[in-house]
Parts: sequence; C-alpha cells; structure tokens
Amino acid sequence: MKGGYGLGKPILAWKTKMKITNDLNLKRQASELGVSIWQTPSFLFIVMGVINIIAMTTTFIIARNYDDPRILVLSECIVTGVIFFFGGMIVNGVEQIARLNRAKSEFIAIASHQLRTPLAAINWEIEILKSKFKKGLTKRQLQGIENIEISTKHMARLVGDLLDVAKIDQKRLNLKKEKIDLVQIIDETKSNLRASLKNNGIVLKLNVSGRKNEAMVLGDLEKIKLAVENLVSNSIKYSRKYGKIEILLKKNNGFWVFSIKDNGIGIPNSQHKQVFSKFFRSYNVSRYQAEGTGLGLYIVKNIIKESGGKVWFKSKEGIGSIFYFSLPVA
Repeated sequence: MKGGYGLGKPILAWKTKMKITNDLNLKRQASELGVSIWQTPSFLFIVMGVINIIAMTTTFIIARNYDDPRILVLSECIVTGVIFFFGGMIVNGVEQIARLNRAKSEFIAIASHQLRTPLAAINWEIEILKSKFKKGLTKRQLQGIENIEISTKHMARLVGDLLDVAKIDQKRLNLKKEKIDLVQIIDETKSNLRASLKNNGIVLKLNVSGRKNEAMVLGDLEKIKLAVENLVSNSIKYSRKYGKIEILLKKNNGFWVFSIKDNGIGIPNSQHKQVFSKFFRSYNVSRYQAEGTGLGLYIVKNIIKESGGKVWFKSKEGIGSIFYFSLPVA
C-alpha cells in the first residue's frame, strides 16, 4: 500500500503540472477559441493578477511614506480605475467569445435547415428511379444509384446531427414527454442497422430483466430512438470483426437502465473525461479508420439529461466499453 501511495503522489503532481502548462499555453488557447492571444482568458487572468500585485504594493508604499490621507485616497482611486479598466477588458473578451459561439450555432442551424431541402429532393428522385425506372437500368447504373442513396443518407445523418447540436447549444432541444417502449425502439434499431451488423459479422443480443412489455419509459420517441441508434452504431463501428454486442434492460429505483456492452477497441483512461464532449474521437480510432464526427455521444448525453435521466460508461482500452443510460419509468 505504501508503494502505491508513494507512486500516486508523483503522478498527481505530474498531472497538476501538465494542467497548469496547458492552461498557460496561450497560443494553443487562442487557436482553440479563435481569438487573439491578448484576448484569451488565461492572458487576461495573468494581467489581472500582475495588476493586483502592483496595486497592493503601490498602496502599501504610499501608505507607509505619506501621512496625507488625500494622497492615499487618490492612489486607491487610480488603482481601482485601472482594475476596472482591465476587468472590463476581461468581460468584453468573454462576451466576444460567447457571441462568436452563438453566431456559430446559429449558422450551423441555418445551414442545416437549408441543406435538408435538397437532400430530401435527392432522396425523392432516387425513390422514383428505383420504383418506376428500375427495369430500364443496367446493373452498373443500379449500383450507382445505390451508392448515391448511401451517401445521401450519410449526409442527411450528418446534417441532422449538426442541427441537433445547434439546438442543444441554443437551449432549444424541446422534447416531448410520452410513454415509449424501449424494447420496440431497440428492435427497430437492430432492424435498421442489420446490414452493418451482417457486414461486420457482429451478433447483437438483447436481455430484459423482467417482462419485455414492461420496459416503458417517459421520453421523446424520435430523440430516444436517435440516442439508442447512436449507441448501437458506435458499438458496431468500434467492435472487432465477428464480435458480440449485448444490450441489457433492467429496472432500478423508478428508472429503466439501458446498458450496451461491446468487446471493441475501448477508450484510453486518459480520455475518459472527454468522452461526452463535442467532436470527441479517441486517438486509437484512427487505427480502425472508423467514420464519425464525434457528435453522437454529445447528443446522447443531452437527450437523456433533458429527458430526466443520466448517462455514464465504463471502458478499458483493448477490452471494450459499456455505455449506460437511465430513463424514468412511465
């Protein structure tokens, strides 16, 4: 135990040092926030700290060397004015970042809405080609239409994700509260992803603790479907060929708990805190060339949270992951 404790202290000190180093990396912070170095919170925080030190030192020297209270009051007024000036700069910097973030979210929402119309038109034309003109097309032409359909569906999914993220960022993710059947949602998701399961040789198994017709929860049907599909899709993407995915539904303290377990690539411990962040993709994903934007888990977390539930996970690199969410019993 002593050895482990002794090892833990240097590791904690190293992590603290790395955090401070990252926080003071002004160039990196400016690049991530899309602002100038002098507008970054860390830079303004450092400036504010230096000004406070100078102010306190100056006030101390004046109080020590001058007996006239007017001089002391005047110096304090000047110091207070300087602090207010730089404090205003910090507030303006934070406001600018907030405005930029809002503008970005609004742009994404508008662009996503605009993209939906042409994508719907392409899907409509594909359906007409497949239903009315299929007999007059060659095998190569039919394959081309199928490829267009797959790409269009992929694009529609991406646009939908971007629109959902924009709604989440703008606090406009309005969810219905209706009685929905989790087992039915899982069965539909399994049917929708049958091709992906078959292509990867993956078996998906569902276990329900209790009777299947009892797994009723409160939530928005379309959004809970999206959350389940995102989790199942992730498990398929990051599982090895001929793997196994297990879904378990269990009732616990007024909630139905959904868990999905895979024997895939897992998530490194160092990245566990970032899993539900926007655009998160584990560094070991590139080795498997898995597609994705890193928005799925961020969307899942917000849907479940707004539905009155919780999301959590366990994962070990090279062994697999288990993702959970809970929803109130209907």
